[in-house]
Formats: sequence, structure tokens, C-alpha cells
Amino acid sequence: MTCHLFLYKKKIYSQTIFGDYVKSIKIFFLVILSFALFFVIRKTKNNYNDDLIQYDIISHYNQYVQVTKLANIYHIVGEEYIPIGEIYPGNIIELSTMEDDDMMFFNLKGTDYYIDYDSVIKSDYKDYSKRFKNYIPFNKSVVTEDDFTLYEDDMLVIHFIESQTFPILINDYNGKYFIEYNNHLLNIKKEDVKEIVDNINTNKKNTNHITTLAYHRVYDEKTKCNDPYVCIKKSSFDKEMKYLKDNNYFSLTMEEMYLYLLGKLQIEKGIVITLDDGYLYQDANDILNKYDLNGTIFVISSYFKDITPYKNLSNLYLQSHTHNMHRNYVCPGGNQGGAILCASEKEIKNDLELSLEKLEVEPWAIAYPFYDYNDKAIKVLKETDFKMAFIGRYNTMGKAYPNKTNLYKIPRMTVWEESIMNFNEWKSFL
Repeated sequence: MTCHLFLYKKKIYSQTIFGDYVKSIKIFFLVILSFALFFVIRKTKNNYNDDLIQYDIISHYNQYVQVTKLANIYHIVGEEYIPIGEIYPGNIIELSTMEDDDMMFFNLKGTDYYIDYDSVIKSDYKDYSKRFKNYIPFNKSVVTEDDFTLYEDDMLVIHFIESQTFPILINDYNGKYFIEYNNHLLNIKKEDVKEIVDNINTNKKNTNHITTLAYHRVYDEKTKCNDPYVCIKKSSFDKEMKYLKDNNYFSLTMEEMYLYLLGKLQIEKGIVITLDDGYLYQDANDILNKYDLNGTIFVISSYFKDITPYKNLSNLYLQSHTHNMHRNYVCPGGNQGGAILCASEKEIKNDLELSLEKLEVEPWAIAYPFYDYNDKAIKVLKETDFKMAFIGRYNTMGKAYPNKTNLYKIPRMTVWEESIMNFNEWKSFL
């Protein structure tokens, strides 16, 4: 009995030890399983969070973005992003292609600087002007003060706290220097410039002259226009504009021509295209649009009750041909005895002010009616803040030269129909 009892106790003891061992194993595996589950959940959660962040970053990225708040811009030192300035809200900036989908900072294209991804939103805007890409930089650069600001027109763009050096695109104009930054034409005020230094920024040469072409009416075969001295066929105009485009002529606006003649802007190969009066302009505008060229139309504002159609042209810009001075053979002398020759200063000034009011334009330039002008007319133009005035060719073949040509006697080459002026002759004027 005692022996059986001993064996029984031993059996129970053995079972107890075995049970405890099994229990320990179960607890061990439960602990391992719990840790594994914890890490799986944590990893899943982290992956989920990473996916959300990555999606959030991508949702802010586009080639063009708009800055939504006053945001730091950074440069990289080692692996650190160091603030170097601020970019102002509302500005459109262009970004480089994303190298990594999870990059928390976006690179400003063409620079070594970065911006937080959550400081911008996508923008569909991509039509800002890049005409300045045709400007030749001067072989001079601005060195800024340590604290300076870049502007687009008068709008604040970027404030920097570190001196930088930029090639000059437009030199010392209205107290500003114009430079390229992030594919924008921006300006620096003279008070923010420490010095101007000589630099080899380009090997391109500024053209020594620019020809201004004077057209009048561009017509197709369905339209009656029988004067070959005033009218030119649509097909002829198309051929000439195609030649300009194919041969890389840059068509200047009035402001660009003004800057060129002042020696503040450099162009490798330029042309100025003008049309007088305001009749039969639509085909000309369409052809200019076709070849991505710009022109200026000098409109006689009294001839047209509704100026609205002229304000919606894509490639022709309005300027004055006077309001009601386009009357010939009413004054002695001149080319055709234009009314401007003998009108009083008060009459001329009132006429010019009315023209600007009707056209709703700034007084960049005027074309003298019939190419007639005198010292009195020039005096009134200056008083009315006109910056330039165009005459006829007068043995210049329409060529104007920087720092030489009188801004109130800029020559133009009148273009006639091919029955009078053939294509090769036209090319010789350029």
C-alpha cells in the first residue's frame, strides 16, 4: 500500500512537472506570438502612415505649384536643410522632377534651394511669359547685399539672407536690375545691390541694329483691297512671317524695343512688326499667332466706334496712331501735309490724351500719321509721356541702332505688295 501510494505520488509529481513545463512552453509561445503580432501591427501601421505621407507628398507635387503661405526655402549642408530665406504666398514656382516619391522637400527648378512640400499646392498655371529667354545676358553680374529681395514687377517673390550673384538681363532700368531665377524674370532694387562685377556670362553678340517693318492692311482674296502701297495679300504676309520664324528672329514688343534702343537690353536677332490704321488686321493676327510672333497695331481711335475687338487680340498689341490727326493735305509741308504739322500744342495734346483714353493703353509709342512730324509734335509727345515715335524709312531702310537712334524719330520700312516689292528685296531690309 505504501509502495503504491509512493508510486502514485510520484506519478502525480511527474504529471505536475510535465504540466508546468507545457504551460511554460505555451506562455513562451504566447509571448513570442504577442511580440510578433505587435511588430506586425506596428509595421502595418507604419507602412500605412508612410503610405499616407507619400500620398500626401505626391498630392502636392506638380511641375508648377503655388505657394500657400510664407514659407522657408532651404539649402542643404551635409544632410541638414538650412533656412536661407522666405518665399511669399501666391507666387507660382516651377519644380524639378521628383527624384524620390517620399521626398519631404521640393527643389526649385534651376536652383540649389528647396521648399517644404506642404507649403505649396498644385497649379495648372504654366503660361507665364518666358520671352526673356531670348534676351542675351550682359557680361556683367549683380552681387547682392546679404539681405535682399527679389520681385516680379512690384510683387514680392523671395527674400534672401545670403548674398548671391546673378547675370544681368536688363541693366539698370527704373532703379532695378533684372535677372533670371527659377525660370522667372525677376528684379532686384538698386539699393539691394552691393556691386556690379564683370563676368563672362555669354559669348553671344548683341545685334547692331533692329529693323522695324510697317504694314497696313493684310487681306485675303475674298476681300477687296486694291492699293498695293497699302495692302498686302495674306499669302505674302504669311511667307514673310514664316521666313522670320524659320530664321530665328525675335519679334520685340514696344517696351523691349525701347530697352534695346536705350542699351539696357541685348538681342541676338530682332525685328519689330507694326501695322498702321487698324483696318484688315485679323488675318495678320492669326498669322502672327501661327508663327508665335508679336506685332504692334497703331490704331486711329476716332475711326472705330468699338475698340473692344482690338483689345482681345492674341499677338497684336495696341498703340496710338492719334485720335483724329490722321488727316492729310491740311497743313503745308511734310510728307503728306498731315494735320499734326499745323495743329496747336493744345490740340495735339488733347488728341493724344483722348487716343490713350479710348485705347486704354500706356503711352509706349506712336506712329506719326503719314510719317509727318515736327519739333512741336515731338515736344507735345514728350509732355504726354510717350517714350517713342515712329517715322518712315527716310533712307535708313527701317534700321534703328542702340544709343544712336533718336527715340522720337525711329525709322520704319514700309512693306508693299510683291507687285512692287519682291521677296528678295524685302529680305534685304532685315
